Amino acid sequence: MADERGTYREIEHTADVGIEVTADNLPVLFASAGEALYALIADPTTIQSREAINISATGDNAEHLLHAWLCELLALFNVQGFVGKHCEIARISDGQVQGQVSGEKLDLKRHHFHTEIKGVTYHDFKVWQDAGAWHARVIFDV
Repeated sequence: MADERGTYREIEHTADVGIEVTADNLPVLFASAGEALYALIADPTTIQSREAINISATGDNAEHLLHAWLCELLALFNVQGFVGKHCEIARISDGQVQGQVSGEKLDLKRHHFHTEIKGVTYHDFKVWQDAGAWHARVIFDV
């Protein structure tokens, strides 16, 4: 299986920071959104995949699932100081997403810290499919 990755870019938003993610399928969209979240926190080129942590989240639809997934990843950083480098989704079905994030604890001596993210907002939050691709827009409270 090829190592497929979605794309993401930072978008400007007054007093907050946002991302738009595009991917060929929903699992890659979720993985790429998670990697984008961590890339906003710290430079991913300075993070090593020293530890892998299983993450699961529940939600009623793709938007709620993505929001819950990102909240779990952010909680992992806020509680344990863990910054992810790579996210992998094992399964999305029946209102649940199961995946894994690999990375390490934040070390300000080695990691280039960008910004603190306080939360994943519902403001302008959107997941949609267009022309065979999946897209998401997420605004983070900083």
